[in-house]
This record gives sequence, structure tokens and C-alpha cells, in this order.
Amino acid sequence: MKNKIITVAFILMLALGLVLTLALPEKKISSLERRKLASSETLKEDFTANLDEYLSDQFVLRDAFLAIGTSYDRYILKNKEANDVYMSKDFIIEKNYPYNEKGVQAFIDKIKYFAEKTDRESRVFYSIIPDKSYYLDDSKALKMDFEALVQKVNSGLDIDYIDIIHRFKLEDYFKTDIHLKQDSYLKIVDEYIDKFGLDRQHIDYKRHTLNHFYGASFSKAPFSKPEDIEYLTDEIIANAKVTHLEYGTREVYDFEANREVDLYNVFLSGPSAILEIENPLSTNERELVVFRDSFASSLAPLLIPYYKKITLVDLRYINAKNVEARMDLKDKDVLFLYSTLIINRGNILK
Repeated sequence: MKNKIITVAFILMLALGLVLTLALPEKKISSLERRKLASSETLKEDFTANLDEYLSDQFVLRDAFLAIGTSYDRYILKNKEANDVYMSKDFIIEKNYPYNEKGVQAFIDKIKYFAEKTDRESRVFYSIIPDKSYYLDDSKALKMDFEALVQKVNSGLDIDYIDIIHRFKLEDYFKTDIHLKQDSYLKIVDEYIDKFGLDRQHIDYKRHTLNHFYGASFSKAPFSKPEDIEYLTDEIIANAKVTHLEYGTREVYDFEANREVDLYNVFLSGPSAILEIENPLSTNERELVVFRDSFASSLAPLLIPYYKKITLVDLRYINAKNVEARMDLKDKDVLFLYSTLIINRGNILK
């Protein structure tokens, strides 16, 4: 009898959910999953083929079922790496394991290719940003051999290394996202400025806060809470012009591009193959080229006051030949800045 009651209650709940799904306004975006949902436009394209996807995406209890499933896996089944993430101090930490020697070698080969295109009289450096799994207790979690990764990169590259790995701590990162908070980079900006032979500046940043940030890892752990994003600006940053290869001119902090899907895209409009930042208030003619992943999106604005022009290149979205055709690395400062997440999967660089 008890099983019948449970079954009937479940069926009624599903039926009620279906009725509410069809009755309530459809949602365009899932903040929890950070993606666009199937909509009525999807049904118009092919009703039969897309109906299941539409009902699944628009089901009124979808977020609740996702949270219940995640909670069951992590707390009832005791799967401490459910969805390939760990939990530590309320931080959701993406698993980066095992150490991928072939991936690291692919990264080295790609960086060497571009390093050879630079003017060796210029200042050329590289840095490694640790992903959050660096701070896991390796007796309790599967953790990549970070020491082996750093040693291999250091032995494979004949470029000056700026070691910033030990400058950060777990609290410098977002709890629900892989990235560092922007003000965490203030710990290393002066070091870069010194290495590149630039004069330090006292910059009186204005701090601004955006609410309700659902990071890339948000949906992978139960009971997560949205957090805030803080961004820093001043007169020089506010007057800089950003030009993207893909979609033209934008602001340094973009409050339109893909915000609903990923609020982190407020930094330089998110992913871009090549973008150029011009500083009309610059007091020098120096140029910087940064080969980077998404971590540099929030660092780059802090370097704008020191250069007339900064070019960011993301080799995940453009191949080497196209980069060569568009830019010359001679007489420019060059920084290769990558997270261990990308270095360990270096074969994704084109």
C-alpha cells in the first residue's frame, strides 16, 4: 500500500509539473546550467524531433530534480567526486587528473613555436596559474602531479619564468567557478610591471559589484549559492577601446555580451580568438601580446594603464598560421599566461 501511495504521488507530481510547464511562461536561460534552453522557436524548427528536449528544458521542477540528483549522489551514495568535482570549504573544485604528459608536451611545442617568432631582445615571459585542485589534500582527492607539470614546462621552454603559483590561495578564487577573482591579480601586477621594466603607478581603482554570479561549476554540487563579481576600473580603463576579431568594438567591461549565460563574460566580453585593447591615455608606446586562456580576461584590464596597446590571443579559437598572418611579435613585450587546466590538455591549442 505504501509503495502505491508513493507511486501515485510521484505520478501526480509529474502531471502537475507538466501542466505548470505548459501554463507558465517559458524560460530562455538556465542560470543553474549556464546555457540557453530549448524554446518555442526550437519546436517551430522541428516539433517532433525537439519536443522531448523542450519539455525537459522547460519542466517547472527541473532545477529541483537536478539538485536532488546531485545531493543523492554526493551525500547518500558518498561519491565525493560526483560530477567530477570536489568540495572544500564551500568551494566547488573541478577535478584535474591525471597528469597528462602528452598534453603538457603539446602545450610546450605550441608555446615554443611562438616564442621563436619573438625578438629575443624583447622581454618574453611565461607564467602558470594553478587551478583550484592545486589546493586539495592529495590524501583525500585525486590530484594531478603539479610539480611534474611545472618541471616539465620549465625544462621544455627556454623563456624566463615568472613564478606566481605560490602567490594565491583557495580563497582568491570564486567558490562556484574555476577563475580567480579580479582583485586577486593585484598580488602579481607589480611583479609583471617590474619584470617588463615598466614604472609602477599608483592607481586608485573604483570597485563595482555585480550580483547573482552562477559559476561554471555551480550546478555540479548541491546547495550552492550564487556569489558576487567585483570588477575594478579607473579613468584609463574606462577610456580604453577593445576590438574583437569576431564582433567588433566593445567596452573593457561588457554588460551585454552573454551575461545571462555567464556573468564572467563581463570581463572583455568572454571568449575571443584575438582582441586588441588600445589605451588613448598612454604615456608610452609600449605594446604587450598575451597568449592566454580565460583567466587572463580579468587580469588584462589591470595592465591597460601600462601599455599603449595590449593584444590577447586565445589559441583555442584560432590556429597558429592565422595568428602569424595577423600580427608581428617583434619589438613587443610577450607574456604566455595559462592555467594548469589548459596546460594539462595542451592538445586543444590549435
